[in-house]
Amino acid sequence: MHKLLNMLRYKSEGTDIDFKSAQYRFTNGSENDKSELLKDILAIANSWRDGTGYILLGFKDQRPNPAEVVGIHDSIDDSRIQQFVNSKVKPKLTFSYEEHLYEGKTIGIISIPKQKRPFYLTSAYGKLKSNVVYVRRGSSTDEAEPVETIAMGHEDNGRAEMKIELSLRTPDNDTLPLNFTHTYLHFTEEFPDFERPSKPSGPYDMLSNSGIYRDNRHFLREYAEYMRINKALIMLRLVLLNRSGVQLSNAKVELTIEAIDSNVHVIAESDLPKMPKPTRNALDVGSIKSGPLFNRDNKLKIIEDAQNPECHIRLGSLLPGEQASSELIAVLPEGPGRIRIRLRVLGGELATPIEQEFAVETTGDRLSLDFEGFRDYVTAEQAK
Repeated sequence: MHKLLNMLRYKSEGTDIDFKSAQYRFTNGSENDKSELLKDILAIANSWRDGTGYILLGFKDQRPNPAEVVGIHDSIDDSRIQQFVNSKVKPKLTFSYEEHLYEGKTIGIISIPKQKRPFYLTSAYGKLKSNVVYVRRGSSTDEAEPVETIAMGHEDNGRAEMKIELSLRTPDNDTLPLNFTHTYLHFTEEFPDFERPSKPSGPYDMLSNSGIYRDNRHFLREYAEYMRINKALIMLRLVLLNRSGVQLSNAKVELTIEAIDSNVHVIAESDLPKMPKPTRNALDVGSIKSGPLFNRDNKLKIIEDAQNPECHIRLGSLLPGEQASSELIAVLPEGPGRIRIRLRVLGGELATPIEQEFAVETTGDRLSLDFEGFRDYVTAEQAK
């Protein structure tokens, strides 16, 4: 049992595990109190999972760290819970309740094997409705959609096959090609500060002389970096489609980039540098961003300290037939070569992650330029 508890406390709450920091108010509890116990057992019993589900009492969820062992103070006899639950629930529900000493504290374990569903109450009780199927969605409990309830009734093993389709798309929503030809710029010296003739010769000079704008001395370096990135980057987005007959909850995609022949970086589209200007407002802080790369709604996170460039995308819950897409992601190789894109899809109803892999090849010229060479390169590009 200690080995099982050691494993479970390192898992996050989901369709097969629920942490409770205190014992249920069962003894001398009101109907509302006891209905909390019923609701949690029903939700785990009806969840889409492959194995046994657990409610662990005396554990405090500490995601992403292991659950803290806080212990329980009140004891409940298994036979009393069995009698109570099965006097309310149809059909008969198989489960067990045990109490153990773990790390010097008393904890409780409700174990609910996978079995034929759905389970529901024939009569309303406390906060629970009659003839409603409660189901676990990720770390929360919800009322099942009618299509889910029907699917449960047709499943011998208590779990429908999850059919998930994941694709890589271009910014225009076309299928991402697997071959690219780019130009890879590398600079052999530090570029000088930007300086303009002292005599006003255009609108930028007029604004600068007015005091509202000032010269951007970093303009040449920022423009070189802007060109380097935009000449080499691969823009893509992830699209996840739920082709299952049931909802996929808490969908998450992990993207890992492995460069075979050259270094590669991953950048969120919202963190790409903008086209720099030779003058800037006095309040501007610069066009090149620094610090952790997060987009505004925190659904996409770049993992900067990973061995290979990695990002995690949270797509929420998808109803049957529904699809969700990520923010645009920039893959930036430093030179031509092969790139391996690995994807893992996780979700509340997926017993194991769905994995996919794409092999991308980039070709093109690798140019090493000093400042004069870069100026000639820009002139040639503008003449095209």
